[in-house]
Amino acid sequence: MNPPLLEVSLQLHFESAQFTEERLQYFYRLVGDLLPDSKKVPNQVACYSSIDKSSSLVLNRQLLELRSNSGISYPRLRSDWNRILSSFGDSFEVPEVQNVSLSYLNEIPLEDLQSFQNYLNISFAMPEPLEKRFEFFRSEFTYKYDFGEIKVWLQPDWDDELENYCLQLNLQSLQSGTVSTSALSTQLQELHDGMKDVFHQILSENFIRQLPQ
Repeated sequence: MNPPLLEVSLQLHFESAQFTEERLQYFYRLVGDLLPDSKKVPNQVACYSSIDKSSSLVLNRQLLELRSNSGISYPRLRSDWNRILSSFGDSFEVPEVQNVSLSYLNEIPLEDLQSFQNYLNISFAMPEPLEKRFEFFRSEFTYKYDFGEIKVWLQPDWDDELENYCLQLNLQSLQSGTVSTSALSTQLQELHDGMKDVFHQILSENFIRQLPQ
């Protein structure tokens, strides 16, 4: 079975940055081997991506967004992302960030919509006549943690490539309070560990045991 992780995204909000052309060129020299494809996009300071388009970085005036669709989570992205984030802080004089958000988009193929319960630890109590007709609908949950909170969205979808139904599981880990750019690696690991914990709480052990370890 393939891992269900489709996309990882990181958003960092900050109050101000020194986005001069000279600093942008310096930043590109630091990370250009990781994200060599640079292009101008309206209303964005800069946009970079890898040659195979599996990774991208977008800079706005008060927002940095990193994305990866390579199917791997933060621990395996850490080396490249830490280098990018460290270069960002140094290049644009950003000592701290606010509203750190790390998100994972997962997609689990379903035999049919009624089979979604086979993958979940969460049960839905309902009258028997309704249960016989019930398939699935969008559900939202929030888990509280010391660092902030994790938002969870469960919803059915149709996968055009597989031509079958799937279960989308979105996890968004949110940091409360400011974080220094030098401490981002530690904080992102904590956000990842929180989502890993929620992943194991929501999905059944039978399903998790089938995933590549």
